[in-house]
Amino acid sequence: MKTQIKNIVSFSGGKDSTALILWAKENLNKFDTIFCDTGWENEITYDYIKYINKTLLGGKLITLKSSKYNGFADMSIKRSRVPSSMARFCTVELKLNPTVEYIHNNLKEFQVHLFNGIRAGESLSRSKMEIVEFDGDYFGTWIHRPLLKWSVQDVFEIHKKYNIEPNPLYKMGLSRVGCFPCIMARLSEIKIIAKKFPEHIQKIRDLENKLGRTYFPANKIPVRFRGDYDPKSGVKIAFIDDVVNYVKTDPNQEELFEPVSCMSKYNICE
Repeated sequence: MKTQIKNIVSFSGGKDSTALILWAKENLNKFDTIFCDTGWENEITYDYIKYINKTLLGGKLITLKSSKYNGFADMSIKRSRVPSSMARFCTVELKLNPTVEYIHNNLKEFQVHLFNGIRAGESLSRSKMEIVEFDGDYFGTWIHRPLLKWSVQDVFEIHKKYNIEPNPLYKMGLSRVGCFPCIMARLSEIKIIAKKFPEHIQKIRDLENKLGRTYFPANKIPVRFRGDYDPKSGVKIAFIDDVVNYVKTDPNQEELFEPVSCMSKYNICE
C-alpha cells in the first residue's frame, strides 16, 4: 500500500487555477504545482505564469509538455485538423496525457491527490461532478475539486485577499485565457483578439494555410459571410479572415472604445 501522499495542483494561468493555488496554500501542508504548456497561450499568460511562479510558488512550478506533439499547431498539422467542440482532443493530448505521464513516470511510490480548479457554474456537465472522487481508470489518483461550489466572485475575492492580480487578459474583455484563442472562443473575444493581438490571428492564418482547413467550424458565422466552400461536402466554410471581417462589421458585436481602459466581463476593474 502506498502510504506517502503527494498533492499535485493543476495551474493554467487562469482565474480559477490561480484561486486554487491560493486555496492550496491555505489548506494543504505541502503541494507541487504543474502547468501543461500547449504552446498556444498568449504571451501575457506566459508572463502571468512566471509572476505566479515567482510570487506564490518559489520558482518551483513544474512545466509539462506533450511527448507526442510539439504543441497545438504541431498536433493539428499531424492530425490534419483542428480540434472542435465535438472532438476536443487538444485537452486530452496536451493537458491530460502529459499529466498522466508525469504521475506514472515520477510518482509511482506515492498516493497521488490531484487538485483542479473546476467550478460547477462553468457548465452543466461540471455541475454534476463530485468534489472528491477516485479515478482508477485514467489518472489512477484521487481527484479533488475544492472550488466546485465557488462562484466567480469567490474566485476573485481570494485574489484580493492575498493581493494577487488576476491575469491581465480578463481586464481586456477576455473571459477565457487558456489556448489563445480557444476553439470555443466567443465572437466578441475574437473581435478583441483581432484588434489587440493581430499576431495571434496571423498564427491561425498560417495554420489554416498549412492544413487547408478552417480553424473554426462552418457555423461560427452566418452563411452569407463565409467566403469558401468545402470541396467534399459543398458546405460554405469560413476561414479566419472571414470570421474577423464578420466580427468587425456585425452590429450585434459590441464595439471597442479606445478610451475604456478596462473591459472586464467579471467587473474586476477598480
